[in-house]
Amino acid sequence: MSGGKASETGGASPERGRGSGAPDRNGGVSIKSVAERAGVSIATVSRVINAPELVAPETSRRVQQAIDEVGYRPNLFAKGLLTRRSRVIGVSLPDIHGQFYSDLMRSADERACELGYHLLVSSNAHRPDVGPESSFALDLADGLIVMLTESSRADLDAIARLSLPTVVIGADKPGLGLETITIDNASGVREAVEHLLAGTPAHRCCFVGGHRGNIDSDERCAAFVETLRAHGHTVSSEQVALGEYGFDWGWEWATASLNAERLRGSAVLTANDEIAIGVASAARDAGLLIPRDLRLVGFDDSALCRFMRPPLSSVRVPIDEIGQEAVNALVRRLENAKSTPRRACLQTSLVVRESSAVGKVR
Repeated sequence: MSGGKASETGGASPERGRGSGAPDRNGGVSIKSVAERAGVSIATVSRVINAPELVAPETSRRVQQAIDEVGYRPNLFAKGLLTRRSRVIGVSLPDIHGQFYSDLMRSADERACELGYHLLVSSNAHRPDVGPESSFALDLADGLIVMLTESSRADLDAIARLSLPTVVIGADKPGLGLETITIDNASGVREAVEHLLAGTPAHRCCFVGGHRGNIDSDERCAAFVETLRAHGHTVSSEQVALGEYGFDWGWEWATASLNAERLRGSAVLTANDEIAIGVASAARDAGLLIPRDLRLVGFDDSALCRFMRPPLSSVRVPIDEIGQEAVNALVRRLENAKSTPRRACLQTSLVVRESSAVGKVR
């Protein structure tokens, strides 16, 4: 009779070839060892691993206990042959180095584990001419999470053509039918600039960003210019500088500004925390005190902020939420292919610390 619980005998198993109990990657523990410990057939053990909903609860409990006792670890790829699901989520990142990506992957991995999935991570940092959709072994994964940092309609078009369920982090273009997760850069920048304007005139406020074409840096720069314009100030070329995400660029910009006698008495918003820390390092080397001589706000609110002296004000990006929501969105698509793609925009917020304290600027 169909629809009932499976009996403990009969049926095919993708792992029957291990029935001899020969040593395998489990250090000599085979599926046969589990079956003997639980007092069931090899086929039943396979069902518990691959399709537990087909096995009576008490039998499933007994098999799971035997698996734990003998230390058996099922082969995910053999399991995938039966279920046509690897329970592997591919993650394509522009880079894997730095606090941001570390925090992002930690939160995504935690959520994937809770939902019974594994992450397989790839970076195209050293393959600049290869699109994210081409840099991944797509046949290994059930679905794909792609993070985009550059403004490229071509990448989005290519991702939209994939047959694999996909979630995009960082970029969004209406009309492509993609599940996307972005952050509201503009609101965080506005909050930061309003905070800086409370103690520094508009013409002494500066933005130091990443390279042109980077989605986040471009959006943050545009919001900086627009917020000052709303206060009646037209931003000069000296108030905006674009370079690279990193300590070195922040240090270089601050050193050049010091040489031009533009840094003292300024308020600076940077596109990430590393740039801000580079600025702070150059300022301290020159004898400036933060926040008395220079007010400073970073972006991301990474762990680095709390260890800087003085602690760094920063616009908080909900990195944990991004990682968790990306996994949630992809699993939702995997479990319901007909679900309508969602476009989530997560909020940013200013975290004020000592580096931008008001009333201490000369």
